[in-house]
Amino acid sequence: MTNPCDLASLNSVPVKTALNIDREKVRRAAEVLGTKGTTETIDAALSEIIARDARLKFIERMSSLTDEQRDAILHSWD
Repeated sequence: MTNPCDLASLNSVPVKTALNIDREKVRRAAEVLGTKGTTETIDAALSEIIARDARLKFIERMSSLTDEQRDAILHSWD
C-alpha cells in the first residue's frame, strides 16, 4: 500500500492548463504558504489538501483503536 503522504507516489506529470482563478485568493494563499507565483501556489495548495486528507484518515484510523492499541503504538518508540 502506498503512503498517502508520499506525493511522489502519485506519479504525476505537470501539464499546462488554462484556469479562471480568483487572483486575490491566490495572493492570500501565497502569503499563507510562503510561495511565489500562481503555479507554485496552486501546486503547494493541492499538496496541502492531499496531506490534510491523509492526516484526517490517520486520525480516523487512530480513533477506531482501543486504548490499549493506542498505548502500544505510542510507547513502541520507548
